[in-house]
Formats: sequence, structure tokens, C-alpha cells
Amino acid sequence: MISVREAQFVALAVAFVVVVVTVSAKKSERIRGLAVLLAWLVPGAGHVLLGRWRKGLFFFSILSATYVFGLWIVGFKAISWDDNPFYYVGQWGSGATFAAAQLLSLQKPYPREGIPPSWFDPGLLYVCVVGLLNLVVVINVLEVKRSPAGAPAAPPAPGASDPPPAAPAPPEARA
Repeated sequence: MISVREAQFVALAVAFVVVVVTVSAKKSERIRGLAVLLAWLVPGAGHVLLGRWRKGLFFFSILSATYVFGLWIVGFKAISWDDNPFYYVGQWGSGATFAAAQLLSLQKPYPREGIPPSWFDPGLLYVCVVGLLNLVVVINVLEVKRSPAGAPAAPPAPGASDPPPAAPAPPEARA
């Protein structure tokens, strides 16, 4: 279970980031800062805020399915710092998965009935990798351009940037 000190640290860090982005950034950058925070909390939410809802839905579905499958393997119990610090730190990559892990970590993880014990480590690895992959998704939010209507921008028409063809020279100018 998360200690009071850890909870205070996380709350203070999130509040600090929100204040810095709100005070120092232009309005367009504030939206991007909010998108980064949302992307950390819920995989894909930052892309949805920026109008890339298909990409956001894709990230949310893939990462949440992987997370739930990993939790299913380990009996819906998450790892704690004392069990394995590396897997525990990997869960910090996503706010929602980390919060779920803290709620589920009241008991030590163990393999489900009917699941071979050799699957236990891959299940923990899935839970950890979701957090780390979500960090990649958060970084991608910084690169996404905002779509005004939620639709991707139309590509330029072919030949639109090409200059018009030159008119043929008159016959007397050829001689």
C-alpha cells in the first residue's frame, strides 16, 4: 500500500507541474501541458484532448488490455517495492495503472489457479511494461499537433505547389 509520504510526494509533484505550466506557458502550451498530464493519468487521454481520438483510443485499448491480462495472470495482485523494485518503478509510468496497483497490493501477488507458475514473471512484466510504454505515449503527446476538429489534416492536393507550365514560345522567337 502507498504510504502517506509517497502520496504527498506524488500530489506535490503533480501540483507543481500544473502550476508551472499554468503560469509560464501560453494558452496553446497550457493545453499541451494538460494533455501530457492526462496522458500520464490515463493512457491515450492526451491524444484525445488534442483531437487525435483514434490514436488515443488505440493506445488506451492496447495498454489497458495488456495491463488487465498481466493482472489476470498474477491473480489481480500488484507487486510492491519489497517484492521487486524494478517492476514497482515500472508501474509509475502511468497514473491510473499505478493507482490500481496500489489498491490491489494489499496482498502479495501469486499465480492464479490453473496458470503455470512459469507465467507469473511474464504477468508481472506485462504490468510493468504498460507503465513504461505509457511514458512513450506521453512523450508522443509532445510531438502531436493539435487537430482543430478532431479530424486529421487533409493532405495537399497533388501538384498544388508546382508552378504552372510555361506557355510555348511564339514561332518567330524560335528562329
